[in-house]
Amino acid sequence: MLACGATAQSALPTEAQARDYVRSLLVTSPYRIPRLARLGEIRYRVAFAPGRAWSWPETGEQHVIARGEDIELRICADCGREPAPTAAALRAALAANDWVRSDDRRIRAFARAHARGGSVDTRMTALSEAVARHMTGPIDFRRYDDAVAALETRSGDCTEFAVLLAAAARSLGMPARVAHGIAYAERFDGEAHVFMPHAWTQVWDGQRWRSYDAALGRFDAGHIALFIGDGSPEGLSGLAPVVRSLRVVAAAGVARDTASPAHRPPSP
Repeated sequence: MLACGATAQSALPTEAQARDYVRSLLVTSPYRIPRLARLGEIRYRVAFAPGRAWSWPETGEQHVIARGEDIELRICADCGREPAPTAAALRAALAANDWVRSDDRRIRAFARAHARGGSVDTRMTALSEAVARHMTGPIDFRRYDDAVAALETRSGDCTEFAVLLAAAARSLGMPARVAHGIAYAERFDGEAHVFMPHAWTQVWDGQRWRSYDAALGRFDAGHIALFIGDGSPEGLSGLAPVVRSLRVVAAAGVARDTASPAHRPPSP
């Protein structure tokens, strides 16, 4: 989780150290954000400590409006304006790597056993639910394991859920990547109404990148993306100080036409 873990057993932090590290990355929410509001659109105002800046990613679900140091984030199912990826980017999002091991026979077998339906969304929803059912082992904040290790041990935290889901998607020919950022929790480790460090999976559906969160059960407007990667821990080492300096100044739900299929909340 944001490069807390290690792959060498000798380099692992203790459980207490890992938990303290995660707690140091919690971002206080200015308000309680109800579940129903998170199923729609939320507009955030965020700020950093003086001297800190960040290149915010635009995604299919996150639109960034920067006016100097004043940053507004609009997050919903279709709020983002990310350009369509190039052919090279899609090829990269299909390739196996040391963490998203989509070429492993065990990953391919898992994906084939659980993917259902013809559309990308139907298959990804089924895979996300299958990953959630499979990962029954202990939560472990100390490591950042690859997809095969996650599949075999059934343990880890949100990063293992995300790389396993991304690997399953790629093994079936669906370009996938991993988003890293923060996600709202009504309660986390004894703290109420905070944003916790989090990772989830994004898949190209032919029109845009769509998010799936196997660890929390669904993607919603409580997810704020800070970095989009290929599933490896490369690029994550600089995220921790960014998260520690981040403040969520305001969060407002936006009423939308819930009769429109594009805005209708997914069924539980």
